[in-house]
Amino acid sequence: MTEDKNKLKIELEETLSKIKELIANQEWDMRDKSHKSFWEKMVKDANKLNTLVNPTHHKYMIKNRGCKPDSPKFYNHIHPIEDLLAFMDNPKANDDPEDKTIDHEFELKIYTRRWGHDDTYHIKRISSGWIIGNISISGNCDKSGKPFLFENLRHDSINYPEELPEYLEWLWEQAAEQGMGHEQVQDSLNQLGSWIATCEKSSPEGIWEAYK
Repeated sequence: MTEDKNKLKIELEETLSKIKELIANQEWDMRDKSHKSFWEKMVKDANKLNTLVNPTHHKYMIKNRGCKPDSPKFYNHIHPIEDLLAFMDNPKANDDPEDKTIDHEFELKIYTRRWGHDDTYHIKRISSGWIIGNISISGNCDKSGKPFLFENLRHDSINYPEELPEYLEWLWEQAAEQGMGHEQVQDSLNQLGSWIATCEKSSPEGIWEAYK
């Protein structure tokens, strides 16, 4: 059985190497029968190895693939195959890092034109998202900061980037997947605060001041 796994691993590595070389040289073309054959062999061998090895994969890899490793579609991509091979070299290679900042409290500085200064929002990262505290509208929010972060911004007539919820959710996910430390998360929140301030400070003046 071990001999079969090792042989299959070597074959998979060789096929993957050929495919990556073709891609790097901008020669890859799935319409080419030989290229298509390489790809099909790679996927087939990866699925065989999966049943023999039963590897672990990063949570983000399973999320990105949209299916579990026992699905024939899972290995229809280079990245999970690279993870499979890495696992065979080191069973801990795909272990997810520790989520270090659950229940940590951070600050999000929000500039307001109305008052001409920054307000400091206290924001705690929890397993389901964030808790917004110490301001007029507080409570548990999802990973994108909804609803209370944005209720506060609207309450103070603050203009903010449309994509802000997606960026805040991305930060939450990256903090978990990469095991980001407290300072890394705080620095990222500082960047979001600066982005909001840029949007708020660039709001139209004149007649528009009576609008918002």
